[in-house]
Amino acid sequence: MINSAVGDLHNCWCGMFIELDEEVHMVYSLDSATVNSCDDVSTCKTTCASEFNTYTAGGDLNHVLGDGYSVGQEICLRMVERHGIHNIYHATVYGYGNVCNGPWVYDGVSSINSLCCHKGFYRPCEYYSLKKEKMDEKKNT
Repeated sequence: MINSAVGDLHNCWCGMFIELDEEVHMVYSLDSATVNSCDDVSTCKTTCASEFNTYTAGGDLNHVLGDGYSVGQEICLRMVERHGIHNIYHATVYGYGNVCNGPWVYDGVSSINSLCCHKGFYRPCEYYSLKKEKMDEKKNT
């Protein structure tokens, strides 16, 4: 929504973030909304948590979107395109809200599975855990 001409509505921005090597990266911008006041952080957080849960079907990075990609694949592609980061292993995706261009505030929701990207491609992290276990088994035999 766009702010009204009289300025009585204020922006609430919603996004998804990960932390890598002590740096925080926005991985996806969700639909924004409006709130009645710049002090209405609680409403913004609730709205953003709902947007996060809708987009991810409850925090599931394996959820397939309308374009045929999973949420995880969309994030991996954006990390390559916007940040030049191709490899991510076992990152949690968090939902945040931002009222009136203030600080981003955690909205209380996060992914139910970890994000793993290898060369820009998403794979459930269990794949890498199993692969490592098999490599360790070969070393020990």
